[in-house]
Amino acid sequence: MTDEVLAWMRQNDLAAPGTRVVCAVSGGADSMCMLHVLLQLAPVLGIRVEAAHFNHRLRGAESDADQSFVRAQCRALGVALHEGSGDVRALAAQTGSSLEEAARTLRYRFLAQFSPCVATAHTMDDNLETVLLNLTRGTGLRGLCGIPVRRGIFIRPMLAVTRAQVEEYLAARALPFRTDSSNLTPDMRRNRIRQSVLPLLRAENPALAQTVFRMTQVLAREDAYLTAQADGALQAAAVPGGVSCGALRALPEPVRKRAVAQLLRRAPVRKLSARHITQVDALLISDDPSAQVSLPDGLCARRDYDRLCIGPEEPAPSFTPVRVLPDGATPVPELGLRIVCRRAEAGALPQNTVSTFVIRCDPMDKSGPIELRPRRPGDAMRLPGGTKSLRRLLMDRKIPRAARGLVPVLADSRGILGVGGIGVNLDRAARSGERAVVIQIEQMKQKEDSQV
Repeated sequence: MTDEVLAWMRQNDLAAPGTRVVCAVSGGADSMCMLHVLLQLAPVLGIRVEAAHFNHRLRGAESDADQSFVRAQCRALGVALHEGSGDVRALAAQTGSSLEEAARTLRYRFLAQFSPCVATAHTMDDNLETVLLNLTRGTGLRGLCGIPVRRGIFIRPMLAVTRAQVEEYLAARALPFRTDSSNLTPDMRRNRIRQSVLPLLRAENPALAQTVFRMTQVLAREDAYLTAQADGALQAAAVPGGVSCGALRALPEPVRKRAVAQLLRRAPVRKLSARHITQVDALLISDDPSAQVSLPDGLCARRDYDRLCIGPEEPAPSFTPVRVLPDGATPVPELGLRIVCRRAEAGALPQNTVSTFVIRCDPMDKSGPIELRPRRPGDAMRLPGGTKSLRRLLMDRKIPRAARGLVPVLADSRGILGVGGIGVNLDRAARSGERAVVIQIEQMKQKEDSQV
């Protein structure tokens, strides 16, 4: 078995000469076997072997006994030992996660400090169990790849050997190990798969662990290829503040969805699910150029016409409505604007523009005060092309969703008079010979702004 581990480590370049390799040692059969094997291989590989043990404090005296056992074994072997512990139950209660999830979080947080290389004792059998667990939860290609040989600083030197080989190795050398009683209870899904499902599957294929391991190695190479394609596509689709929807839409679906998943992981979106990927992928082909999707941890994915961006979910900016003086200038410092109202002089009326509105006086006299306000649901106005909702008009003009709450709307109790940047509501516009009021939206000068 030692030769198999050596070949596996060399094949995958798991530890360069001179590397300190810290073995995660629970005291169980797999981790004790790994510690002994790596100590034998240390002179061959040119590595320095140390150990780390994390006490989860879940089994009281039994957990403490495991720690004492590891401490004694490391002392006898002359191996430096790093020890840590944590309150798994407290973290599970705080986060709402399972005890298994909380234990893994604390354990890996402790181990992460031992850069550049931490070895965990996962075997072919662990790989098989992981694939089956992923199948029961539902998974894509990545979940069928099983346990990766390397993830960041974590390496798996025992992944090419079986648990039976581990037990044979320990028995031949009379090496002691501890048995975690929690591995024998049916409380956790992994234990139920190990105790009830695997015996039935192994009756059909006694070499199931090896068969699935070969499959995961093939799928891992295919997964790496697709990931590289997705990474290249994301790089090519990059635009300021996000990625081009059009560029991603042109990709084959498997590559496109993988690119979306990569984009979400970089955000980062924790506990990323297939539902999140599907929802964000749907934004790319949505007819709504300003659609958005809420994501965990206060993030959201937003379309800004051809741009897709991931960022904090924030309320759309808006401003406080302001009552407009019927004759004179009304400053609106929030927007850096002022609204000027005056009665139109007799004779020819001024031209309506996107910032100058000539409104009939008679109906307006009966419609209460004018105010400058943000848009509201149901707002609509008539332009030369017909009546449209203000929402549609803003979309047609490609006003980003985040900026729509800042578009200045002049209105009274009867509805919209005009909208800055769009124009006058023709239903309220004065015609030649009618009494009228002229309303102009102007930029405030810097001096005016400082005096407000």
